[in-house]
Order: sequence, then structure tokens, then C-alpha cells
Amino acid sequence: MKRWLAVAVLLVMAACTEEFTSPGVCPQFCPGGSIQVRDTVLSIIERDSAFAGYTPRYQGGGMAAAELPSVRSRPYFTFPTIPTRLKPIGTDTTTVPISVDSSRLRLAIVRRERSATNLELKLYQIPRTSDSTSDFASLDTYFNAAAIDSVNVSDLLSRPPITDTATIHIWGDTIQTDSAGHVLVVAGTDSVLLVYFSLDTLKVPFSVPDSGQFGLGVRISADSNASLSLGANESVSNGPVLKWFYHYTVPDSAATVKHDSTTRSPRFDSFVFDPPTPALDSNLAVGSAPSERSLLRFAIPAFLRDSFDVVRATLNLVPVAPFAGAASDSLQILARPIVSDFGGKSTLSGTTGLFGHVTLHPGTTDTVTMEITDLVRAWAQDTVSAKGLFLGQSPEAASFTEIRFYSSRTPAFAPSLHITYVKRFPFGQP
Repeated sequence: MKRWLAVAVLLVMAACTEEFTSPGVCPQFCPGGSIQVRDTVLSIIERDSAFAGYTPRYQGGGMAAAELPSVRSRPYFTFPTIPTRLKPIGTDTTTVPISVDSSRLRLAIVRRERSATNLELKLYQIPRTSDSTSDFASLDTYFNAAAIDSVNVSDLLSRPPITDTATIHIWGDTIQTDSAGHVLVVAGTDSVLLVYFSLDTLKVPFSVPDSGQFGLGVRISADSNASLSLGANESVSNGPVLKWFYHYTVPDSAATVKHDSTTRSPRFDSFVFDPPTPALDSNLAVGSAPSERSLLRFAIPAFLRDSFDVVRATLNLVPVAPFAGAASDSLQILARPIVSDFGGKSTLSGTTGLFGHVTLHPGTTDTVTMEITDLVRAWAQDTVSAKGLFLGQSPEAASFTEIRFYSSRTPAFAPSLHITYVKRFPFGQP
């Protein structure tokens, strides 16, 4: 009896053993059908418009300089006052005048055309009253006068670096210099070049009545492809810096002469360019300075919300014409969704994961494609959200570059949305 009981137990255990190496057989639970991938181009732009005047040139993080056949651009900046008298001793109640000996200007080249040869920076004196109302025509006379100083950046880059301990202690890094006293410091991984001009009082005279207020402009030249960007005040650490060196006499028995210096950042900096940006037309515009943006509104089809999932979505834009610039210049376009639709004053989303972006170069004539998959998926899932995005340059107002795309008012070249989608799999249906 016990023998038969043991056999029965073994048979039951064998019946309950799983075969992990065998495929599952469950026809009563497997869903029917198959995955169907579909691909289509939709012209679903409801309304699109271009707007201008967002970020002015003087608020941009860079100042474009160029001397190209198609465009000329020139940075300029004005410096604030410095005290013309000081207390020789902290406890004194009287002051003594200062005598300025020289000054040193630092400019940061944050982008340059690396193929340019004989790249030269030239400094010009401009009116100290120059401001946001100044344009290319009003400053052109000063840029065509004699330069107060110039430096060949290509020549500086070709010179051997000075690496002694004293030099590094003074400048914080190795330097390259020429016989005129210009100094070049390569910051970081060759992405920023710091150029120093040593200026005596003949080149940059110190005006006591103006308390040292001064205006300077920069013009560049090269054998070809003369294009670069200088850091502006808004770039925090790469803006222009003017350092005044001065001395004063302490009214003691020995008439001691002391030397000191003071540093000033510009009170105003900007750039002007020619030809000016054309007025907005029926097309979409992105870039320039003051910056231009374009608003696109979409009518998302109901089927994308009801029974299909978006695999990929790309926005197609057709350029009206290529934008101006040197070979290595670029224009980065950022697509940011709107939170609420108020036209040109629409609120922009800060969710970076939904942004689209694409980088263009001069000569671009092909259709521009920008992936916005995550954004279209979000629109399909949220039926009450605003279905629109703004196209803008990143960063804004740091360059004269501008591109225009055909709008929905030109049906043959209108913006479109290329969508790849799949029908939702019918899980749980035999």
C-alpha cells in the first residue's frame, strides 16, 4: 500500500513540473491581430505668424563682428566714469587728483571662423554717448577713421607660448605676445581667446571733465571669412573690461607717489550691422537682433488621441532662402511649446524635455526637419493643452543671422508634421 502511495505522489509532482525551455501555449489568452506601423505627412497648421522685437541687441550674450560680402557687423561699447580724485589716506577728509598713465582693454573672442587667415581686430574711438539708438549709418564715419590700435590674432596664435612662472603668476596662464605688447590668453579648451590691448594716453586719452567716460568700437578684417563674436556684459565673465592705471601724490613731507588701478565694465554694449533686417512679411522669421520668433498652432487629429500611439514626429520647414554668414557660422533654432495662447505674448513652457532643436549653417536650402516627438505625444495625451510652439534662435540677439521659412500662406511649401504611429495593440482580446 505504501509503495502505491509513493508512486502516486511522484506522478502528481511530475504533472506539476514547469518546462522552462518550452514555449508557452495559451491560445485562449493571446491577443489577436498584429502591430501596424503607419507613416503620414499632415498639413495641420491652423495659424502661424512671425513676431519681432523680443530681445534687443544690447541684451544679447554676444556681439557679432563680420566683414563679409553679404553683411558687415561691428561691436561697440561705452565705459562709465571713474573717480578723478581720491583720499590718499583712508582717514583723510581731503582728496587729491589722480593722473592716468595708461589703460588695458580685454576682449573675449567667444566664437571665430577658424579657417580665417590674417584675422585682425581694429579699435576705433566712438562717441561716449553711443547707445541703443545708434545704427550702422550713424557710426560708420567713426569706423572709417584711423584705428587707434590693431592686433593680428592669427599672428598671436602662431607665436610660441611664454610659460615661465612669473608670467603665469601675473596672467594666470601661459600667454602669447607680440612686439607691440598685445597679449593673447587661450582660455579653457581653445574655445575662448582673451585678447589684451595696452593703450597709452595718446590712444585712449583720459578726459577729466568726462571722468573717464569713453566709447570704443571694433572692426575686423581677414583674407576671407572674417567673422567672430565677442563676449558681452550679459555673458557674465567674457564681457569687455577696461582697466585704468593711475598714480597720485600723498601730501606728506616726502610727497610720496603711489600707483593703483581700477577696472570698469561697459555701461552699454551692442553691435550694428548692414544691411538691416527686412521688415516682416507673410513668411515665418527666426533670428536677427532684435530677435524674431514665429508661432505655429497645430490641429492634432482625433485618431492620434483615440486609438493610435505616436512613434516619431518631425516638423518640416522649407527655407525661403539661405541665411548670410561665414562657412562655420551657425543658427540654432529652438522650438518651445506654449502654455497659453496670447499670440506674440504667449507664455512659453519651461519643460526642456519637450523642446525641439536643430542647428543650421549658411547655404541651407533643403527642407529643415526638427524632431518634436515628445511634444506631439504630450499634445495627444492632453486634450485641453494649447497646441502650439514658438520657433526662436538660441541664444537670441547675439548675431545678425536670420532665416525665413514659408508659412501656411504658401500651400506648396507650408510647414507640415511628419508622423509615424501605430495602432494600439488589443491586449486582453482573444
